[in-house]
Amino acid sequence: MLYITTRNCRDAYTAQRALRENRGPDGGMYLPFHEPSYSAEDWKELAQKPFGQRVAEILNRLFGTRLACWDVDVCIGRNPVHFVPLGHRTLAAELWRNPGGSYDYLARELAEQLLNEPNYQRGWLAIALRIAVLFGIYGQLPSGEPTDLALVSGDFTAPISAYYARAWGLPIGNVICCCNENSGLWELLRHGQLRADAAVVRTAVPEADAAVPESLERLVFEAGGTAEVERYLEVCRRGGTYAPGDLVLAKMNDGLSVSVVSSQRIGQTISSVYRTHHYVLSPAAALAYAGLMDARATPGMAKNALILAEKSPALDAEFTAGSLKISEQELNDLLFN
Repeated sequence: MLYITTRNCRDAYTAQRALRENRGPDGGMYLPFHEPSYSAEDWKELAQKPFGQRVAEILNRLFGTRLACWDVDVCIGRNPVHFVPLGHRTLAAELWRNPGGSYDYLARELAEQLLNEPNYQRGWLAIALRIAVLFGIYGQLPSGEPTDLALVSGDFTAPISAYYARAWGLPIGNVICCCNENSGLWELLRHGQLRADAAVVRTAVPEADAAVPESLERLVFEAGGTAEVERYLEVCRRGGTYAPGDLVLAKMNDGLSVSVVSSQRIGQTISSVYRTHHYVLSPAAALAYAGLMDARATPGMAKNALILAEKSPALDAEFTAGSLKISEQELNDLLFN
């Protein structure tokens, strides 16, 4: 597979270059020259395979590698995702039941299989790993219907990964991007403006703390091509306000929904979900859950839905235990006993 960048559609680069470099020589972000495509029949066939096989086949297609199901199973286990029902038509996909207590452990182990080094936060590789894991997750879902996906927006890596996976044929419904006080994405998609000079607000959910999401450049490219990316980057360099035209903005909004959840409400959500479902959410997962509940207030948004629980609540023990009004030891007992 060959790759181009968000800033240059003419020059092509090898998959190994896209695998190993954070950005292209022009500073752009790598993406496939021809995107993979899975028909309904292709997906039906892939979904019948084990989790590790689905992950391996996506990564092999993107990078020309020869991973086997066994390679994936050895590094992240046969069943690295656990599903927990959270009320009507809602599931939490736990990605943290592993030695590292987080999705980062899975990504690091998979990156080491591909690179012989655990640098999983590199450019297109970070996107590709998320896409592969999403193919793994969706193959485990009991329903073949399109399922909405709620996740923390942050630097926009997670939402754009879901955006690509859906475009390639994964049955994802709406992608619900959940923001906190760093609501630049909400301002852009709802009001058509993004302040490029906005300051980051530090919160209890650092995964969401991004004023101008780095991977937003990918969405700008998908909506308007390299010319729109150039205009966007120029505004960012000047520290002005980026305002896409109506057509570009409409393309950005297609299949994306944005919710804003305050830090105070995140704590309240952890408490209320535990009371209702006897389940402990991490702060980031609570942000995704509350954002999903807000999105469901919109007509046509009552589909089956999945939230990604990427981090053990124990890794944010002080905030989580405080929200539940229990000690950190009591929290550990709830999670692991």
